[in-house]
Amino acid sequence: MRVTGGIYGGRILKAATGMVSRPTTDKVRESIFNILMNDIEGKEVLDIFAGSGAIGIEAVSRGATSAILIEKGFDQAKAINTNLKSLELSLRLIKTDYKAACRLLQQEEKQFDLIFADPPYDKFCPDDVAEVVTQYNLLRSDGFLIIEHKFGVEVTDNRFKLLKRRKFGQSEVTFYAVNEAEKEKE
Repeated sequence: MRVTGGIYGGRILKAATGMVSRPTTDKVRESIFNILMNDIEGKEVLDIFAGSGAIGIEAVSRGATSAILIEKGFDQAKAINTNLKSLELSLRLIKTDYKAACRLLQQEEKQFDLIFADPPYDKFCPDDVAEVVTQYNLLRSDGFLIIEHKFGVEVTDNRFKLLKRRKFGQSEVTFYAVNEAEKEKE
């Protein structure tokens, strides 16, 4: 696994070993960032279920001003720390359950331009993530929520509108924006 572009392009990243890790592939990450090409520079990023930290690292490599990584797994957090150290990056890693981390970020009055989530497919659906992002008001009104999930599953929360979707084998990446029409009804 490697960083696919930007100032750290080509640098090797480590992932946790065994079945506990299902890192977003280089091909998928490169596709995501090609879509976001003009929407990454200067942005603040949140990477939920960060795994190896590759998404947040890639975002910073391509010009994001900051990235906060959320990862509960011990082996995954260890891999993230290894990757950050090897790149001499000091991104913030929150080592706890994603709901607790999102609640903490709300208390700190944090909001993000880009929120990435790649939850374990068998434990969380995209609606779970969308609900927490909305509940804790983490996405700026002009931001994007990007979720990697099992193919055929999507956010049904009408507070988000589907912008794009890309299929990669049994996985799919969907891009959502805040549905301003629904937000005004609240």
